[in-house]
Amino acid sequence: MTTPADPKGHETKRRRGLRRWGRISERPRPAWWGAAIAVAVGTAAIVTWNYLDQLVPGTGGVLATQALLNLAIAAGAAAVLTGLLFVTVGRFAALPWWYVWTSVTCVVLLVTLGTGASLTAWLAAAAVLFVGGSLLGAAVGGLLPHSGRRPVSLRDARVVMPAVAVVILLVPAVWLTTATQGPPTGPDVAPVPSAVKDDPAAPGGFRTGFLTYGSGSDRREEYGESADLRSTPVDGSRILKGWNADRRELWGFDADALPVNGMVWYPKGDGPFPLVLIAHGNKSSATESEAGYRYLAELLASHGFIVASVDQNFLNTGPLDRSGGLTGANIARGWLLLEHLRAWREWNEDPDSGFAGKVNLDDVGLVGHSRGGEAIAVAAHLQTLDRLPEDHSVTLDYDFGIRSLLAFAPSDGQYRPDDAPITLTDVNYLTVQGSHDADVTGFEGLDQYERISFTGREPAVKSALFVERANHGQFNTRWGNRDVGNGLPKHFIDTGALLAAEEQRRVAQVYAVSFLRGTLTDDTRLLDVLRDPRAAADWLPDTGYVSQFRDSGMTSAEESAVIPQGFTAAETIPLQLRNGPGEDEVRSLTWESGTAAALAVETAPEPEATHVVFDAVAMTGDDALADAITVELTDDSGDRATVPPEMPLPHLVNGQYLKAAWMHTDPLTAPVLQTHRIPLTAFTDANPEFDPSRVVTVTLSFDDSVGGTVLVDDVGLNTTP
Repeated sequence: MTTPADPKGHETKRRRGLRRWGRISERPRPAWWGAAIAVAVGTAAIVTWNYLDQLVPGTGGVLATQALLNLAIAAGAAAVLTGLLFVTVGRFAALPWWYVWTSVTCVVLLVTLGTGASLTAWLAAAAVLFVGGSLLGAAVGGLLPHSGRRPVSLRDARVVMPAVAVVILLVPAVWLTTATQGPPTGPDVAPVPSAVKDDPAAPGGFRTGFLTYGSGSDRREEYGESADLRSTPVDGSRILKGWNADRRELWGFDADALPVNGMVWYPKGDGPFPLVLIAHGNKSSATESEAGYRYLAELLASHGFIVASVDQNFLNTGPLDRSGGLTGANIARGWLLLEHLRAWREWNEDPDSGFAGKVNLDDVGLVGHSRGGEAIAVAAHLQTLDRLPEDHSVTLDYDFGIRSLLAFAPSDGQYRPDDAPITLTDVNYLTVQGSHDADVTGFEGLDQYERISFTGREPAVKSALFVERANHGQFNTRWGNRDVGNGLPKHFIDTGALLAAEEQRRVAQVYAVSFLRGTLTDDTRLLDVLRDPRAAADWLPDTGYVSQFRDSGMTSAEESAVIPQGFTAAETIPLQLRNGPGEDEVRSLTWESGTAAALAVETAPEPEATHVVFDAVAMTGDDALADAITVELTDDSGDRATVPPEMPLPHLVNGQYLKAAWMHTDPLTAPVLQTHRIPLTAFTDANPEFDPSRVVTVTLSFDDSVGGTVLVDDVGLNTTP
């Protein structure tokens, strides 16, 4: 940066003062000015792109205020840092101070933005901007007319730099817009003998209707004057904190008058029909997330369910939450579901509602996506309590027949009552997760799956499905295929590697119909889909599937009854989810080629046993361990029978959801265990002398022609046909 002299060539007082602290350039520096301007323009473009992606009606003023505040903070921080450099480094070198200040301002400003799915990629993009933009701006600035400009030659840096700058800027940009792992290619999977013969995702036998319910005074027309059913707002002010004037201005109500709004698809008939509520997750309020489940709700209605997709957009985080936002929103999501059920009870008893006697509130299913997937567990937990743990002044008096919970890509642990995770008993549970989920990167539904227990007093099931190449957002038609990020960062996601949106939603349809019909109606044959994805191979997209399944007829051995033999390492470890250790404790077993290794599990005889069950996954990245396990049963007379599992061991599923592996900071693979369920009749076929009602030992033997590591969990017997 230059300091002007007076007309007589003498230094000004300001210049003489600055010289006491650091060196000042005597020469004009048009190249540095050009570099500073180019970096500033590039940063402004990226920042503007980011804010425009967040813009929704009613938040323009808030976003503008935040942008100006961030700019002021960045400029102030840059001035301080530049001053420190001036009095330290500047004593030895006359740095381009205007460029330094501009660059630091831009760096601080970029740091205030969300980095999306990858901090590494964001830093790389910023580096490309600064290097390429600086070179391009410097070249342009040097070529513009100015005093002291020398003639330009082809070998001049001012000519070479633009070409270098274009390469630096253009090559990464082209790569970012074209790079992909390619579309998914699924394994060749043959249906199992128990395959479901009819497509679960085909429309059912009921004609369907549609309506909405709301307060009648809501600013959104479908919940305002056009609402077909009227509901009463509820007071959530003792649960929600931080509802400020900006939210009141945006939504038109306060926390003491939260709306009970929903979109309903229903079967036309006499009923009564099971009721299903769908809870969306945390997304921009402009998307009207509840409308994004029409594809699922309409199908379920045709199969005989009343389905309400509930509106909780006013709880979603966004620009209004940058200064603290709401607290208690994760509790409120679950609590509001119970208030929706209360409204449905009133309509079921109201002869003028059109639903009098048609709603079966003893067979209720809750479906949730993302934070909604956690909210359904919160709702099931809250209705077992008399008072809210955080505020005993909030009484809870709910008693609904919530029997089944279906969670798509759920979060977990955002609400911990009394600082403990939610545990549930004797409730049916299914969780579905995609390997390419860039939002909830770990299979957090497995933790809630682990915390579902059965007393055996009534039939119940739990299942977990891992879908290769599925992402987070495509379970909702409004959310798109870029899970996280605004502006540039959202383009780090490799959308070309994902299942097509309609294919991912077909998975949701097949499993939702199978689960809800299998647990809320008498059609239990569809539970075969949950036990083994191959049962629906004809109806599912061609991609990889790993599934776990347990029911109330399962008996697992105690840890003290598990005896490892011949392993080089055998330890119990937490299952490592992509985002950290999970709650499931699994046994990690390592053996070497040429060594006989086996895991013997002692169990009490079970006369009603029908299957032997265990979970396992191979920790290698190829198929070397696919057939590494055989199962041997021993009865109390010493007779033995040995059979191989009916499906190969899965290996680690690649979950690279970004354009390149180096962009990831979390692991690229996830160990999801597959449930193996072998009928005891297979063992009697192998040895007619063997008595399956008197099993005392289950032994997993490992192929000594290969070596490797597997994870094993929950070895035991099952009494369910």
